[in-house]
Amino acid sequence: MANIDLIKAKLPQELREKAEKFTIPDEFLTTMTDLIILVLNSKSMDNPEEKQSWFNLLPMMNKDQIDKLRDILTREKQKLSEIEQKYEQKKDELKTKYTQKREDMVYTKKMEEIKQKEAKHEEIEDQQAENLLTQI
Repeated sequence: MANIDLIKAKLPQELREKAEKFTIPDEFLTTMTDLIILVLNSKSMDNPEEKQSWFNLLPMMNKDQIDKLRDILTREKQKLSEIEQKYEQKKDELKTKYTQKREDMVYTKKMEEIKQKEAKHEEIEDQQAENLLTQI
């Protein structure tokens, strides 16, 4: 397993427990914390065995390979963020649309109630006027 003290010193709180499940070379925890974070957070590496495999390969990779891995994982993170942002935007649009529809329905119902009350009130006034006329 990875050096727990190094994990605590180098990784954000939310990733520490996850990182403790892997064997991560201390050198990479110290010098390439950003890459370790990208691997831990990667959605495309969906199982722990795959992530561990990448941690095992890191010491054998040259600088260009490490840079390419970093680039791929950074682009993945950006694309997922864009997708999430679009999803949230669509969700907000739908929420606004249906909230507006509901408010319109409530408004229409209230207007109907007001019209009914006004009609009833006019009917009572007409009845009272007729009563007065018949008394004269």
